[in-house]
Amino acid sequence: MAANRDRIPNETTCPVSLDLLAALLRSSGDLRDQQIRAIAPMERARLAFFCYNRVHLRALAYRITLLCELKELRIFAGVKGDMLYQQATEYGIFEDPETATTKRRGVTLARTASG
Repeated sequence: MAANRDRIPNETTCPVSLDLLAALLRSSGDLRDQQIRAIAPMERARLAFFCYNRVHLRALAYRITLLCELKELRIFAGVKGDMLYQQATEYGIFEDPETATTKRRGVTLARTASG
């Protein structure tokens, strides 16, 4: 297995406590934004990439990214910081992160099995 040269966290190295991550997932709106802003800037950039690397946390990653300074994202991940910031900005234009998961319809076996 290759070394993690990008310093981007893997599944065992969440940059914040699991309690804080759970609180971010349970909260929404201004309360969540306040919790995110309370995280130290470089730790916030790490958390944005940690969440981005997990598809089910991508909406949270974009929200965290928009509350980061581009400078911290660049220091942490170089060009990838620019890429994440651009994606988060575009995501914010086209989708509301709060309702992104409720807009999608799941595929059920009953629907696909009916032929």
